[in-house]
Amino acid sequence: MIDAKITALLIDDEPMALSAIERMLTKHCSNIIIIGKTKNPEEAVDLINNLKPEILFLDIAMPRMDGFTLLNSVSYKKSQVIFTTAYDEYALQAFKTAAADYLLKPIDPDELKQAVIKVSEQLQSDDTQNYIADLFERLQKNTKSITSIGLPSMEGLDFVKTEAIIYCKSDGNYTEIYLDNNQKILVTRKLKFLEEKLNDSQFVRVHNSYLVNINFVKKYLKGRGGTLVMSNGDSLPVSVRKKNDFLDAF
Repeated sequence: MIDAKITALLIDDEPMALSAIERMLTKHCSNIIIIGKTKNPEEAVDLINNLKPEILFLDIAMPRMDGFTLLNSVSYKKSQVIFTTAYDEYALQAFKTAAADYLLKPIDPDELKQAVIKVSEQLQSDDTQNYIADLFERLQKNTKSITSIGLPSMEGLDFVKTEAIIYCKSDGNYTEIYLDNNQKILVTRKLKFLEEKLNDSQFVRVHNSYLVNINFVKKYLKGRGGTLVMSNGDSLPVSVRKKNDFLDAF
């Protein structure tokens, strides 16, 4: 029966998102027993190993440790996984081909119920499977690199391709994103948040206030730290402390 009780652990670095999915599960999925929740991915690893939940509702993009790194860090591999994410549909094609369950934020109640029904049926048909290990195997076979991210703005979420970002500029508790189509997005997060989300070799922190996409660097001018001339003509300072990090990227 789909009404069989199933234990769940909720993991999301956004407190409001964590509270929202808890309310929705309580209201729409009476068979789900929430045995824990956390916004700390490191704590989540311990909770999974100790509590052994049957389902994980897991955010993908979290600071310090994303959802995939988290799953790769746990020793208990028998939890089913429902990803919660702000990635757009195009970027989520990999999950579709790998038959992974996901919910796109903001989460729709009907989609939540359908995901829970699907996972419940899978658990009842075979509760001995190492779901996390199998998920990684499928993703390795089917995943194309995720190139879109959801950026929280005043209006909601702006979806952009990472390769379209020229640079990010700190603006107090906010960050200005400069794109290659001459648009600018104000993100309601600090620059550190973007640095953690864009944590590949394409992006380098060159200053306390700047994170740059090295593919858009047109020229480096010598100086104590130096100056970057970007493809859109903007000049950005390089701090003395970050100079070697920038040069090492090349």
